[in-house]
Amino acid sequence: MEKSPEACLHRYLEAESLLHHFYTYFDYCTAVCIPRLLSLTPGLPVAACCRDRYHTIYDLDHPSFDLLRSRRHELYGKPENQPENSGVSPCEYHGSTGCRLKDHKSPVCLGFMCRPAIDYLRKKHAIFTYDYLGFHYALEWILTGDMPPADWDIFRKSLETMIRTIKKD
Repeated sequence: MEKSPEACLHRYLEAESLLHHFYTYFDYCTAVCIPRLLSLTPGLPVAACCRDRYHTIYDLDHPSFDLLRSRRHELYGKPENQPENSGVSPCEYHGSTGCRLKDHKSPVCLGFMCRPAIDYLRKKHAIFTYDYLGFHYALEWILTGDMPPADWDIFRKSLETMIRTIKKD
């Protein structure tokens, strides 16, 4: 498997696309979490899980992360050039309607799922393969090129299986 930053980013964006597809069907955040938070603070924006500038804290010093960051800046602008954020999250990319980033997210943000959401995933869909830290590290390894090709295939197929499972439920 090629380990050039461009090839690693391409694979990472494929994983990101699959995760977005998964989150489209597993709608815990917008169906359960966000409405509950909005009911506690009517009329005000909320930041359910975006409690820090995670993209600056957890991104690795690695050429592929540099490329991800560079492409993010090209698409969405640099963090310091973002319009005023919602005030509920220190992350510059968090606006009044949530994260402004539709893609090119940091692995820590992309792979995050809170404990109640994971419990719900297990209880409602009998999906026990999602593990936040495991996904976080897998996404890092995909982006750095440290994930062997066979493991990438297993990871990708696992995501595809989770999507199929949720779609049929």
